[in-house]
Amino acid sequence: MQLTLTDRAAEAVRSRARDADVAGWLLRIAVVAGGCNGLTYDLYFVPEPSAHDELIESRGVRVAVDRSSATMLEGTVIDLADARSFRFMNPRARRGCSCGASFEV
Repeated sequence: MQLTLTDRAAEAVRSRARDADVAGWLLRIAVVAGGCNGLTYDLYFVPEPSAHDELIESRGVRVAVDRSSATMLEGTVIDLADARSFRFMNPRARRGCSCGASFEV
């Protein structure tokens, strides 16, 4: 699976992990139902991957993605949109909402 964090996004993830006292944990990225277009991104830290995760590393950030989310995230680039949010450039998304929080495949 190919998923890339930009330098800015990777630094933001590391900073948030330090602030939450979970440095060294994995960033889990999942696609879940929600938002005005049906799907949204869910990011949170986990200490270990599950048995069905795909593991990748991008710019020093270890990422866990469940198999069903992996197909929808293939080729995605994650950047820092602003100080509080990430921007997903997902080539599989056919449509997104104006706020960028949800998408459709």
